[in-house]
Amino acid sequence: MTNKKFWLGILVTVLVFGMTVVGNLEAQTGNGQQTLYSIGDVGPAKGIIFYDKGVFSNGWRYLEAAPQETEFKVQWGGYKEDLSGTSPMLGRGKQNTEIIIERLRLFGDLGKAAQLCANLKFEGFSDWFLPSKEELALMYKILKRNNLGSFNKDRYWSSTQFSKDQAYYIDFKNGKDSMSHKDQIRNVRAIRAF
Repeated sequence: MTNKKFWLGILVTVLVFGMTVVGNLEAQTGNGQQTLYSIGDVGPAKGIIFYDKGVFSNGWRYLEAAPQETEFKVQWGGYKEDLSGTSPMLGRGKQNTEIIIERLRLFGDLGKAAQLCANLKFEGFSDWFLPSKEELALMYKILKRNNLGSFNKDRYWSSTQFSKDQAYYIDFKNGKDSMSHKDQIRNVRAIRAF
């Protein structure tokens, strides 16, 4: 009898957990259905999925790179200003973007990389942001090296500051990261988490 209760307990736990996950997804998607994506799939915003963390947590599971037609060239912004608090880590691009936007607003700096990403509206989605250094490096590794996403062989800004004068970029010719003065014009490709 104890064995049956144990297995029934596991079954009930799995069912309740499954309902909780569906409930969370329903709150996120509004339709109650879970759509699973694979790396390289076209995402809900018509971009390309380049990361799956395996579980839905902290409001997201996947990272989607915006389509090529949304790409632009612009300065990073805040040249000679310290916008400390940005991180190179995977999963930090959105927070970095928010930090940059707030600081640029204080300086009166307009039309820069993070601001344009956050203001992007495409396919009904407006939750775009400038990727962190690690997110951008992953875009190179997963997308560019596999000829997905129509990336240029050029330098792309990340949302990670190096110093008050410089921010990180990834060179999409070879995947190497480096720093550039924030007043330089570089390519930008927004991403979103969902």
